[in-house]
Amino acid sequence: MADGCGSAHESTPAATGSKYVSFTSYPGWIQASIPPGKFDYTPWTIISDFGLWPTTTGGIAVGDMKSLSSIQPAVADAHKAGKTIIMAVGEQGLGLTFAAGASPSHRPRLIKSIVSYVSKYGFEGVDIDWEEDVPHNQADYVALVRGLRSALSTAFPAKHEYLSADVDTGQIPPDIAARIAPYVDSINMETFKNDGLSSVAAYTRAGIPASKLLLGIGVSSGYYDVTEARVAAKVKYVEDHGLKGILFWQPGALHTYRTDPRLIPLRQMVRIRS
Repeated sequence: MADGCGSAHESTPAATGSKYVSFTSYPGWIQASIPPGKFDYTPWTIISDFGLWPTTTGGIAVGDMKSLSSIQPAVADAHKAGKTIIMAVGEQGLGLTFAAGASPSHRPRLIKSIVSYVSKYGFEGVDIDWEEDVPHNQADYVALVRGLRSALSTAFPAKHEYLSADVDTGQIPPDIAARIAPYVDSINMETFKNDGLSSVAAYTRAGIPASKLLLGIGVSSGYYDVTEARVAAKVKYVEDHGLKGILFWQPGALHTYRTDPRLIPLRQMVRIRS
């Protein structure tokens, strides 16, 4: 970001009873000012601990996580709050790095590295944020996601690990996103700068079920969702059109991270029971 998979353990909503996914990133650069013990978990069902980077040879770099020591407190507090917390891999600007790391010669190591981190730190899944250069490397992109699904299922046979991918129509065309849809729990649309309706139309036309789509809500400076009304409209669209939920970027950009009125529609959404 910029700035049929199994359902036995399909994300926190199944555990908490919420019908919708409310997915947010918890970037390393805000974890000093908003540490896990003070983080407000109430608007969210899935926390993406953001973020680790791939390396060109299939390893994992600390990246925007800032420090590996921040992972354990975040995981422990998310679990204490009854939330799913997953590992974010990638971000804007790492397209060529992903392309190298996911190439046939390095992809097995990258998949193994990701699964190792999930196991070591107690994450409950992975979010792949490969943004640039995907069309030129689509075979490797699809193989990475497909391989991760297989590896997670093998490593964690007793539970379902959440797997998602972040997309934008300008970077991940709908036909490519449709190829990974069978392997992921959600396709996370980065519709942070508009109402998102054209993206929903494009991805569903490509054959992706609406029930796999998260509609992006962006509150960072210059983004679309500057008012509670705009956030509420996106939430209503999710509810009226059968989408899986929302993708929120990101709590550190809120005016006040607990009381910003744009959180109200999200809290209402996560209280809707299945």
